[in-house]
Amino acid sequence: MITYIRMEARLIHGQTTTVLSKHFKCDGIIVVDEKVAADPDMKSIYKLATPAGIKSYFFGIDKGIEQMKKAETSEYNYFIIFRDPTVVEEVMNRGYRFTKEITCGQQYIRENTTTVMQGCGLTEEEIASIDHIEKMGGKVVFDPSCKLENIPWSDARKNINTK
Repeated sequence: MITYIRMEARLIHGQTTTVLSKHFKCDGIIVVDEKVAADPDMKSIYKLATPAGIKSYFFGIDKGIEQMKKAETSEYNYFIIFRDPTVVEEVMNRGYRFTKEITCGQQYIRENTTTVMQGCGLTEEEIASIDHIEKMGGKVVFDPSCKLENIPWSDARKNINTK
């Protein structure tokens, strides 16, 4: 069963593995990220960040969709992690539909981003992706600090001044 879904620039790190696994059952983490799935060294690094007793798996989008479908009916509990909203949008464009809300965690504040809240900066493309995710029936909430605040996109979006 999928117990938690997150968009997180850092993918697997202390907050996702220690804080969140205290609130949501987690036997395994499925990371859907083309770059990491193709890089054995990065997979090794992220596996080291995964706590004992939790397995981590890394897939590109197509294989990730297959694995998420399997996870939905599994007796094991999985976190699904994407790097950013554009990947989630692409997954939905390929026909996958989420039955749980998608939490937007930390997204690096970069030169080309708008700060949505502390710990979360989004590019225009990422903002458009979240809008599209919601139009397709996905529900996005924000919780960059893993405090389970779950601020709805409609509220977070009020902090954005788009041209």
